[in-house]
Amino acid sequence: MDADDSKIIRDEAKVFFRSHISGSDRTHAVDDMHELKTRLDDFYSSESKAIFLDEIEIQIRENLKSHRDKSHGGKASPTCQFEIRAEKLRFYIKQEIGTLPAIAHQKFNSVNNSLARNKVFVSYSRADVGFLTDVQRHFKPFLGEIDYWDDSKISPGKKWKEEIRQVILATKIAVLIVSTDFLGSEFIATDELPPLLQAAEKEGAVILILIARPCLFEEFNNLNQYQAMNPPSRPISKMDEDEREELLVNLVRQTKKILEQ
Repeated sequence: MDADDSKIIRDEAKVFFRSHISGSDRTHAVDDMHELKTRLDDFYSSESKAIFLDEIEIQIRENLKSHRDKSHGGKASPTCQFEIRAEKLRFYIKQEIGTLPAIAHQKFNSVNNSLARNKVFVSYSRADVGFLTDVQRHFKPFLGEIDYWDDSKISPGKKWKEEIRQVILATKIAVLIVSTDFLGSEFIATDELPPLLQAAEKEGAVILILIARPCLFEEFNNLNQYQAMNPPSRPISKMDEDEREELLVNLVRQTKKILEQ
């Protein structure tokens, strides 16, 4: 699907959200979800449905943040009925998205970015090096057209922290191999994630997440706003060989599509 078609679907989702979700007098999130699923019947492809739901989830999240800023000093209120309905609807939407193809999107497109971003950077915990090996294998046939990088490329004697920092500055796509060890890594949390997430927010970089092993990914708000390539309930460690291979093929496919835009 090209960028123009994706934009049309996202614009349709914004209109639907304003007219049927945010302006609704329904009190139960499940009724909103039934309305949403009826609207999904207007789209033929699974990818179109995924893009539509993804945009609806973004609109709900932004609307929820605005409500919290205005009504609760920017904090969540577990007794607020508005918030309860919004969070339940997000839960239903994420369940539905989990049945559809994973899609990647840039949060912002920056036309004034003075630094060319063209690298694919893989962030992972050393405890998950086996998953990295599979990612490397799937990117290997395309190294002539994809500027791929992970820390195995650091030569002995190099200032490794500075080299990682420079690569992050040129990163277009960040592939995060997420596990409990990843989430608990101090270096990843302080040196890798902040510049990568900022680049995604402001400079058009894209975050692609692989859930490697069972973990509390949903507890990390800076990460869970990005749709993972596989649902947290289906980490790579629980997949059979064919399912794992299909996931990694989709990762490379999404990467190529983003770089070609």
